[in-house]
Amino acid sequence: MLKYYRPGICWALFIFILCAIPGKNLPHYSWTDLLSVDKLVHFTMFFVLTALFKSGIVQSHHFVSTHNKILIVAAIAYGALLELMQSYCYTDRSGSWFDLLANSLGAMAGVYFFNKLFDNAGKPLFLKKK
Repeated sequence: MLKYYRPGICWALFIFILCAIPGKNLPHYSWTDLLSVDKLVHFTMFFVLTALFKSGIVQSHHFVSTHNKILIVAAIAYGALLELMQSYCYTDRSGSWFDLLANSLGAMAGVYFFNKLFDNAGKPLFLKKK
């Protein structure tokens, strides 16, 4: 059963590592570029995270409708924890409410679009014949 969740777990670790990198080692943009690029990166990371875990839930055949809410809450909690760690544990990093908002919106969008593009068995809806 764990095999279905490996991609999601690996992606969560990847996000953790990215958030732990000292700020001075990250590429620097002007403040106008950072505003759009940074939030898009946060949105995308959590979009992919929830889509991978949703895929794992569907593939393990343990899907129930409440999993959507649990998955979103867990992803938002993970994002909040990372922002707190950036504020209090990591050097040259700072947490941001706007990053948390981008994380949260990405998590919600990941589940929403997965539900729109795939059925409860994980089969693509866009490939089904009508």
